[in-house]
Amino acid sequence: MPVPRRTSISKGDSMSGQPRQQPGSACEECRKRKLRCDRQRPQCGTCADAGIVCEVNNNRLARGPKKGDLKALRSRIVALERRLSLDQTGELVLLSDADMPPLDEIPRATTSTASDGEQHPPYSHPRPHPHLHPQLPTPPERKQIWESEIHDQVPPMTPVSAPLALPPFKFPPSPASPPKKRALIDDLMRADLDQLYFDRVHPNVPIFNQSRYFAQSRQTVNVGGPNYKLCLQYAMWTLAMALSSQFETSRDHLYNETRHMLEVLDLSDDDMGTVRIEQVQAWLLIAYYEFARANYRRGWVSAGRAFRLVQLARLHEVDSPEGRFDNDDPVMVEERRRTFWVAYCLDRFICIRSRWPLTLAEEVICTRLPSPELAFQGGHPIQVCFLSEAIASNGHNLLSPLAECAILATICGRAMSHCQVSNVERAYGGPSLDFWLRHEWLDGMITKRLEALSANYPIISAVADSMLLFTFMMAQTTIIYLCHIIEGLGAEHQCQPSATEYHKRAVQAAHEIARLSKAHEHIGYFKAHIFLPLTIFFGASRLVLQRNRASDDIEVMTGGFQLLEAENSHGFDDAFQSCMDALMKIQSFNNLAKEHLCSLEGRDFIADYLQC
Repeated sequence: MPVPRRTSISKGDSMSGQPRQQPGSACEECRKRKLRCDRQRPQCGTCADAGIVCEVNNNRLARGPKKGDLKALRSRIVALERRLSLDQTGELVLLSDADMPPLDEIPRATTSTASDGEQHPPYSHPRPHPHLHPQLPTPPERKQIWESEIHDQVPPMTPVSAPLALPPFKFPPSPASPPKKRALIDDLMRADLDQLYFDRVHPNVPIFNQSRYFAQSRQTVNVGGPNYKLCLQYAMWTLAMALSSQFETSRDHLYNETRHMLEVLDLSDDDMGTVRIEQVQAWLLIAYYEFARANYRRGWVSAGRAFRLVQLARLHEVDSPEGRFDNDDPVMVEERRRTFWVAYCLDRFICIRSRWPLTLAEEVICTRLPSPELAFQGGHPIQVCFLSEAIASNGHNLLSPLAECAILATICGRAMSHCQVSNVERAYGGPSLDFWLRHEWLDGMITKRLEALSANYPIISAVADSMLLFTFMMAQTTIIYLCHIIEGLGAEHQCQPSATEYHKRAVQAAHEIARLSKAHEHIGYFKAHIFLPLTIFFGASRLVLQRNRASDDIEVMTGGFQLLEAENSHGFDDAFQSCMDALMKIQSFNNLAKEHLCSLEGRDFIADYLQC
């Protein structure tokens, strides 16, 4: 009787330091029965006892992770750590296809039996961190992926050598603040917001070269925390969302994230000598957003912050003799010019109604007017004249819409300074002899500029451009503003024949504003300038004021001029209704229109208007 072969290792052998597993591969029968194979050849002890053929498969795949699995797993862990760390500050996560490896690169967990007959326990998943899931609330469509990334997508692995060992996964500490929802912006949403910005925002805030932006936008990554380029991109998307109805649910959150990142960067940057142009541009766009969607006070404060950054970056001296930017790319220099002029115009727009003092002084400007749009977008901007040269010129030079708007904003700013000086003169006993000289000089300037604007851009072509249409309406607003200054002098000064002419022109300007506001429907109010409601308010205010005077049969000037004889009530009602209709259509996405509409509907509107 044959002696049975031992199929196990004695206790003495196990304690002697000999390896428990013999070299070679286990046979198929031992693998199937999950027994320890003694690896004897040509027949192991188990197969010899059973009297069967001993088969050994020497082509079995190697155990452990496949080639590339560890690298993919490390990449996913790094991405998860970054997402966890960013969530502590509630920052927005910018998702793209390159941010994380595809899920199919990491195989699913599969259990394999040990070749020595003993079944190794499957990989035990780590217990979830107590703060992990409350800390990262995600939309429903991302929840399953997020949970599977930690619990399901990690394959079982046998211990590997030290160079390939994964570093321990360290969870960041739970933030003290309550968790915030994070908006996820994928590639499709990015493309949609970029297109929306250049369709609706850029015509009125023409700062960026479009091809240059798209070439650089994909390089803006959220690595190592926020940066000014990322903040600028978020600010652009925030303002684009403000002029759309499809992003109402994520608009406020994107704005909060953008403003938070800007404030964090501002607090960490204490270098007075260096100002990034992206920082200035981002704050300007945030200010525009706040005027449209937040409130006037917040927008005014953010605009003041942007104006100080403009001064700190010395954007008013882009073309100074020192040649500070001579070695820069011409397109980048032109973007600096346009950034300054957008800020310059904004400074005038926000001060006109409340007569606040201006921040960006006209006298120190040494920056040329912006280049024509086609040359700028083509990558070859043309040098244009300075502001003072354009105003003093008698010729009808064709300028870009932004340059024309800057010139009209300058005249409007001078009218505001004229009003403020006259108020100081009245405090000292009455207007000086220079008052009427200044007033007539400003009136002649606005008349000449309006003629040049009409010659260069006929009103038919201006209707197709929201910036040009707004510039025409700003010119009419300045005419009304000059009349408003005269009304503040008192009744004795309004008896002069020249004052009568100003009143007539103000009424005509109000009717023109009503007509242009109605014509703006052909462009669409989503493409309207953020401060379009300001011009409509001035036109509607003048119509209400003159209509009330006419209904009471009050003589506005000596000589028997009565408004009821100049205009019939039907014309006033139609023009006023056109202004109100435009404001009602804009108020759903522009708080300036809502505020002006409430002012026009208020009982004490006339008294409040005269005190402005």
